[in-house]
Amino acid sequence: MGDEFNHLYIITHTDLDGIGAGAVAVRLLGRVEGGYTVVFAEPYNVHNAIEDILDHLEKGDLVVISDLGANRESLPKAAELLASAITRGVTVKWFDHHVWSDYELDMLRKAGVEVTVDNSTCAAGVVARYLTPDSGDRFIEAFVDAVCSADLWRWTHPLSGKLFRVVGERNLEMEWKHKVLAKFASGTMWDEELEAKLEDYVNDELKGYTMAIRNAVRLERNALRIASTYKNFRGPPSSSMIGALLLHRYAADIAVIVRSDGGLSLRSRKINVQPIARALGGGGHPKAAGAKIEIPLLIKLGSRLYPKILSLYTARLVAAKAAEIGLIE
Repeated sequence: MGDEFNHLYIITHTDLDGIGAGAVAVRLLGRVEGGYTVVFAEPYNVHNAIEDILDHLEKGDLVVISDLGANRESLPKAAELLASAITRGVTVKWFDHHVWSDYELDMLRKAGVEVTVDNSTCAAGVVARYLTPDSGDRFIEAFVDAVCSADLWRWTHPLSGKLFRVVGERNLEMEWKHKVLAKFASGTMWDEELEAKLEDYVNDELKGYTMAIRNAVRLERNALRIASTYKNFRGPPSSSMIGALLLHRYAADIAVIVRSDGGLSLRSRKINVQPIARALGGGGHPKAAGAKIEIPLLIKLGSRLYPKILSLYTARLVAAKAAEIGLIE
């Protein structure tokens, strides 16, 4: 299939699954040696990523978008931009494993985008399963197993925890993410460079856990227990790791992790947090979802001195949305 198009453009998420999905696409399409461009994005700014490449797209190019769920603000803009590219002879394929509504899928399909959504696997698995079915690539089979094991929180592959740490952290340099994607595409799943990165990461991770606990609050509303923390530092641990800590330490039903830019992550073991994220303008999975919120100026200013102010604000916001959609009375 690599000879059936000109340049390959990949727009993908910044986490392990997004990087893995991009690497699988590069490998399956025979572009390991070059002829591809990768742009990393979040669901709320995918339209910006499309704008970044729009003027470079030419007839015969292929755009692969992966691991980016529907965002109610960004998706309509993305659909409009992609429609303009498709009318110029560009092919666009979107692969994802998050929850989509029929309305959102129809929006992209009417624009001419080939959309594939499969909730039974991770995004790397979706790309491997549907981009070029039955490729017979043994490395991709093993690699997808490792990525899905981490992204779906199964932890059954021996490399899952390591890969999650050295690749999945949001604040790792984009240059590093590009480098790792190229490693994966070439057939390298682990090497000495990744091992050295892991050692540095673990040291920073332990410091990060201490800060996350220091900023945490616990809120209970009608038997719904919410633990929330303001991640006011860069680097590890990831939101998922902090979420697991909060759920366990505070016996919480929902863990909330908020960043200074308004990025909000929701984690749970037994409650479907995806509708809450939707109500906040985001989306995701039943047990792991996220959104982008506007933080009031006074809350921003106060949280600089007392981080728990923002932690409490977001806990109350999530509780209010849970009540609004009927999760609690």
